[in-house]
Amino acid sequence: MDFDLRECLESALKTLAVRAHGKNLELLCEIAPAVPEFVKGDSSRLRQVIANLIGNALKFTEEGEVSLRVQMESRDGEQSLMHFVVADTGVGIPTDKQKLIFDPFSQADASTTRKYGGTGLGLTITARLVGMMGGKIWVESQVGRGSQFHFTVRFKGADQQPQLDNAVTHEHLRDFRVLVVDDNETNRRILDNMLRNWGMRVTCAISGKAALTELAAAWDAADPYGLIISDVRMPEMDGFQFIGHIRERQDLTSAIIVMLSSARHRGDAERFKNLGVAALLLKPIRQSELRTAIARILGFADSQGGTAPPAAQSAPADAAQPARAMRILLTEDNAVNQRLATRLLEKRGHQVVVAGNGREALAALQKDTFDLILMDIQMPEMDGMEATGKIREKEALAGGHVPIVALTAHAMKGDQEQCLAAGMDDYLAKPIRPQELDELLAKFARVAPERQAVRMRNES
Repeated sequence: MDFDLRECLESALKTLAVRAHGKNLELLCEIAPAVPEFVKGDSSRLRQVIANLIGNALKFTEEGEVSLRVQMESRDGEQSLMHFVVADTGVGIPTDKQKLIFDPFSQADASTTRKYGGTGLGLTITARLVGMMGGKIWVESQVGRGSQFHFTVRFKGADQQPQLDNAVTHEHLRDFRVLVVDDNETNRRILDNMLRNWGMRVTCAISGKAALTELAAAWDAADPYGLIISDVRMPEMDGFQFIGHIRERQDLTSAIIVMLSSARHRGDAERFKNLGVAALLLKPIRQSELRTAIARILGFADSQGGTAPPAAQSAPADAAQPARAMRILLTEDNAVNQRLATRLLEKRGHQVVVAGNGREALAALQKDTFDLILMDIQMPEMDGMEATGKIREKEALAGGHVPIVALTAHAMKGDQEQCLAAGMDDYLAKPIRPQELDELLAKFARVAPERQAVRMRNES
């Protein structure tokens, strides 16, 4: 029957995650982009094969990682041949024993059963199941270096078409900048491919120290990261220490942080909450889990629909339904930031007009009145400071006062004072955090009726 291949494999690995975490092993799943989402085949037998091979790999591996890789081997019309590899960093199998392990009641040597247990039937059953699914199985291994069990399976094309997650589309995430921090090369590659496939701009760092350097460089270049995805367990500087360094330097980044952990430990949730972590996800990471978590913390989905824990400070329950809808002029030159801010504002019931720079904002104000202006600082042609100054000059002659909130990636004390000195009423750090946005909107919604009354008089 038709089934979701990625969901089948990722859920199979999730059932084995506890065993992997108990031995401090990384358990990873890497699916090549060319592999179709839906196929027609026997999902139950495929799960049985995966469970047998991953279970064996975990049994014979004491440190390192166990991974499942899948790629398209060949395609012939409606038939697809998929190539699966279960790799480990375990004890390995001697060359002269590799052909015997698929025979009934055979293991690498007589001491194996005494040390690890088992009947010696698992690989025999696995080989027969693979053969019944139109494939073959073989092994490559070196003693002390680990093993790679390869197998192929033939699938037919599925009648069912993949459905995009309605919580978030690739267009929402396109060009959003994300930093992946993980010492494990395989996991970095998996996350990099997954996020790039959604159109995000991805940079990977191999350690917390390297990540801090990258964050500082991005901040200095006025192109900061909006999202950080970091592993918890890393050498030299673990995830807790990494976040601690970020929180000590508010000038470093205002990015939203998602942490990845191999296991939950008592006190972790409270510790992450105090550090302002938006979500904690357990490895191996399922693509749907990560996408839902990103959708929720960026404001594209309700927290009830996500699989990640709630943010450290959740927004008010009625944030999406403000007491008064406002007409807001969003002045921002970056297309990604335009889409994100517009989505957040419209979801909360407000009307949004977008201007690409300060000059366009002035033109929009000549045609219409607004309850609030969200003004980016750095823009081409006319920046936010100059635009705000011209708006305040006109108001000094004609009367009135429209609230202007600075959108700034450089929310340092000096920058904040400059914004206020230029005539702005408040500031909001980028990337925009839903809770901070809700608090700001609630503040200015109280003065919105006065602006709305002026607009009604003008229209009449």
